[in-house]
Amino acid sequence: MSKNTNTAEAILDAAESMVMESGFNGFSYAHIAEKVGIRTASIHYHYPSKEDLGEALIKRYRENFNAFIAKVDGESANSYDKLVKFIALYRSGPADNFRTCLGVMLSTDLTSLSDRARDGVAEFFAINLDWLSQVLENGRQDGNLRFEGGAVMEAHKLFAALQGAQLLARSFKDMQRYDTVAEGILSALK
Repeated sequence: MSKNTNTAEAILDAAESMVMESGFNGFSYAHIAEKVGIRTASIHYHYPSKEDLGEALIKRYRENFNAFIAKVDGESANSYDKLVKFIALYRSGPADNFRTCLGVMLSTDLTSLSDRARDGVAEFFAINLDWLSQVLENGRQDGNLRFEGGAVMEAHKLFAALQGAQLLARSFKDMQRYDTVAEGILSALK
């Protein structure tokens, strides 16, 4: 990796952490520069505007999620096991200093994001929901999961519950809040 690539990734790492803690409007390039140990001009070199940074953040987050689901799909055919791993992924945000999913935090700042970033957030959520719907439907067909209604509706309920569980854990600074919701989801589907 070149120095420019390393710097660009370090900027994205710092910005992602800040968004997950404070939202997209809760930091400036000066905050990133201080955290990474570079000048703000270096940030502008890689991401000329904050909108460019937001678009790059959601693109990378979406790519990382796609890699995650590809790995999960490759490791197991069992739908229940896939859901356990998905729930663990969403737990990792609050478990890491009570941060919240980048998608959730960006969605609270939609009005200040570029159209492309807003579209990226919607696409990220759609990928989550599509994958969850497929996992749920496969699990029902295999007899590993049971639920009433359609898989798409169940995926929306599950996804919203996990995002809400992140917010509860963060608000109370109590991971048990997340775990209680997660256990309820899994027990209802088994």
